[in-house]
Amino acid sequence: MSRSTLFLMAFLILSSSTFAEKRTVTLVADRWCPFNCSDNPEDRGILVEMAAKALAGDGVEIDYIEMPWTRAIIGVRDGEYDGIVGAGLVETPDFHFPPQPLATARYSFFTLPSTTWEYQGLDSLKKLRLGVIQDYSYGTLSKNYIEANRNDRSRLVVLKGNRVLPRLVRMLELGRIDALIAEEKVLDYHFVASGRVNPLRNAGLANEEALYIAFSPVLADGAALAEALGRGLIKMGSAP
Repeated sequence: MSRSTLFLMAFLILSSSTFAEKRTVTLVADRWCPFNCSDNPEDRGILVEMAAKALAGDGVEIDYIEMPWTRAIIGVRDGEYDGIVGAGLVETPDFHFPPQPLATARYSFFTLPSTTWEYQGLDSLKKLRLGVIQDYSYGTLSKNYIEANRNDRSRLVVLKGNRVLPRLVRMLELGRIDALIAEEKVLDYHFVASGRVNPLRNAGLANEEALYIAFSPVLADGAALAEALGRGLIKMGSAP
């Protein structure tokens, strides 16, 4: 068999669909617009639509379900759902990740405009009551600060559920917390969606984190889906 024939066969194998038959992948996450939004087909969010386009070449269709973040992690880890949207490497290290992220998150601290506090490292958080969302990594802040202080109500208020950010904003406005940490685009989107300009003061960047769509570690094609997503992103020219 000639080298050119072998090359052609290899090309056909690599360029053909990874999946023997049509596959519908169920992705889950909490509302985190503009990255991932609702399960309304017209408003699924940037990352979900990127995944849909990237996987279409492999005959894969996307079904997206909005749910609380902790439930989404557990459901994907148990194989109830295929993948999670907007995860970082720290949050779900056992999941299958594509070779490249889909976006980058910027997590910053926000206070009321009347506050002068500035984030200057972990020591500057000691006298602050901070509002956070359960099981968010916030880059490395969860590992380096939140886990160690989770049970100290004088330092942390940890909320869980879906659509938690509006509750944190309200707690800040009522003076029940001193600051919250949020992704900058997500916080701005929250205010724009409610007809307001973001009135909160950015008190400093905590972390930047690569954002992925990661797939279940227990499903037989989890790794293949991650690889297919990566290939599709490269073909689209969307990979960072």
